[in-house]
Amino acid sequence: MPFTQYKAVKAGKLCIKITPYQTSQECAECGHIHPDNRVSQSAFVCQACGHQDNADHNAGRVIARRGVRLLLSGGYLPKESKRCGIFRRKADEEIGPVRSESTPGESIVSREAGNSLTQGTANQDNLFVRRETSATTAFAV
Repeated sequence: MPFTQYKAVKAGKLCIKITPYQTSQECAECGHIHPDNRVSQSAFVCQACGHQDNADHNAGRVIARRGVRLLLSGGYLPKESKRCGIFRRKADEEIGPVRSESTPGESIVSREAGNSLTQGTANQDNLFVRRETSATTAFAV
């Protein structure tokens, strides 16, 4: 989650993602878009209506107007938050013994990504479980 969105959610505010394309060249007063509107890094002068403003302030007003327009048109749909499926486990699928259930020297069979089975043995201190695969050996805490 981007920092701006995090702060908006924390403050109970709505955060809408707007495309910033040509916001530095668009006039906040009349909507005229032209590269010559951006006179310098900090100055904005509209070639159509003569509106003068700080370039960043003008771009901020353009972004705010685009956000309000998107919200009022009904084009904004909040995303549903996705839940991570790591902690969900099917009841009929048995993966193997929990680390606390294993005893030192006991063979452990576990299911890795890609539905392949790996075998290993538990260490004496029962902190690590060693899983040996055909290519590499991995340690899991």
